[in-house]
Amino acid sequence: MDISIIVPVYNGEKTLEALYSQIATFCDAEKLHYEVVFVHDCGPDNSLSILKKLQKNHPKHIKVLQLTRNYGQHNAIIAGFGSCEGDMIITMDEDLQHLPKDIKNLLNKQKEGDYDVVYGVNKTSEHSRFRNITSRIMKKVLSYAIENLHKDYSAFRLIKRDIALQLIEMQNSYTFLDGYLSWITNHVSSTTVEHKERFAGESSYTMKKLIEHSINILFTFSNIPIRILSYSSIIIFFITLMYSIYIVVRKLVYDDLIAGFPTLIIAIGIGVSLLLLGLGIIGEYTYRINLKTTKRPNYTIKK
Repeated sequence: MDISIIVPVYNGEKTLEALYSQIATFCDAEKLHYEVVFVHDCGPDNSLSILKKLQKNHPKHIKVLQLTRNYGQHNAIIAGFGSCEGDMIITMDEDLQHLPKDIKNLLNKQKEGDYDVVYGVNKTSEHSRFRNITSRIMKKVLSYAIENLHKDYSAFRLIKRDIALQLIEMQNSYTFLDGYLSWITNHVSSTTVEHKERFAGESSYTMKKLIEHSINILFTFSNIPIRILSYSSIIIFFITLMYSIYIVVRKLVYDDLIAGFPTLIIAIGIGVSLLLLGLGIIGEYTYRINLKTTKRPNYTIKK
């Protein structure tokens, strides 16, 4: 098998048939041996019946995995890795905003440097202006917070099969596929692809979900929040220390402060600073313990 194409399916009943048609047309034209692994992530629509129909009509090229519940896009993709036979694995969305013909761009780029991962970078984005701006901001923040995370990471990816199989064993409190890839390899590149408007339906990613997704990534894959707390506590401690010295000197020189005030300020300031410092230190350990001890399954396949 040349390529395996994994498509997580949540709300795709209006796009799945058109998507597979375009995939088949492209692969046949390029004379590629291919398979499409659709992973049904228990969405609210009639996607599963459409998938069963497609699989029945094209048993040679289509596999369908049905998960026991909704696990999220990244876990659904990882579930598909175990059923892939292709040397190269392509991940793409169900909504036809990623065009199957652009798989050729990913394959050509991979051959240039034998890259482990190749991301498809949009020439232009057809999301709303607000979402485009917030997505760019979050990408910059995450690229800074997560070491080795490629700046052009996207849901349209090419991954070597041996790299993809290593992701199946990874378990964490929150799954971020591109974060996992940044842990495994830095032999990553990107290439330009088109980004179209949704073929039909509406995105299941609301702004609230996107914000929650970004926060979960930050707290799971980065120690930035904990470091901010630790550094803040140190800064507050030194500011309090300087102010305490000022209060003591003023008391000794001018003796114009209300009785008990200096002691109260010093006690509260240093006490709060030490509490924050302690929380920061505990947080550093908790962060590392969390990464190593969480054993929640990434997915469970029903059928």
